Amino acid sequence: MVRVLPSETRTMNLQLQSNLWCYPWLLLCGLGVILGCGKSTDAKPSAQVLILGAASTKDALQEMANVLQKSKPGELQIEISTGPSHALAQQILSGAPADIYISANRRWADKIAEAGLAEQTVDWLGNSLVLVVPTNSPITINGLEDLTSPEVKRIAVAGQNVPAGIYAEEALKHYKLWTTLSTQDLLVRGHDVRSTLTYAERGEVDAAVVYATDALLTDKVRVVARFDTASHEPIVYPLVRIKSLSPNPAADHVFKFLQSAEALQIGEKYGFVSLEKPLGDTK
Repeated sequence: MVRVLPSETRTMNLQLQSNLWCYPWLLLCGLGVILGCGKSTDAKPSAQVLILGAASTKDALQEMANVLQKSKPGELQIEISTGPSHALAQQILSGAPADIYISANRRWADKIAEAGLAEQTVDWLGNSLVLVVPTNSPITINGLEDLTSPEVKRIAVAGQNVPAGIYAEEALKHYKLWTTLSTQDLLVRGHDVRSTLTYAERGEVDAAVVYATDALLTDKVRVVARFDTASHEPIVYPLVRIKSLSPNPAADHVFKFLQSAEALQIGEKYGFVSLEKPLGDTK
């Protein structure tokens, strides 16, 4: 079974005393996120793999994991925790357990590597940036030039350390809009790109800058502009195999599967662009 863990669970874990990291699975059992903690010891335990992934990868990751686990019923248990790339990276840097990490930019993946925690890193998927508005918005926004209209009062972008927020700031500066929008206090920061999208879905903002993949997930917003890829750093999702203290064949297998043609096709289904040459059959 695939279990998707809320990012709040990861944050709560970090607030516990650091010596608890010496017993990571005991800690997770206490939080109730590992299936089978209370089951009979007669049952053969399934191999466990923990993935920490950027918020924008949640749906694609869950489907990839479901496909892999169906090919190995009862043998593999994949836990997925998604949230802001920087927060997940900081958890890993602080000693939180993880087998695979997926960032929405190279910056945070590089920090993992610089700390000596990455066993292997590959550029995995790509994305693009769009401007969305609530589907039923009464305000006329047909392009980036309309963001300075007196009618526009609130524009959502992701947090300043979140990759989507970094890309958004770069793009808006490229179009010479950032200074105007920020000095007029029009910008609202989302916890991550998904919460930024939610602001637009609920009509709490007049527009939002999100990934194209996020806009595809809902009919509550519509895309009114696509940012030129030259307006910001390339949007790259590095796939990182975190170093293990002991051999973990299951994590190695999942890492390879995520680079397979089948997994990459799932990514493309959700609007991502494959950057990695597919590996052979890895099920």
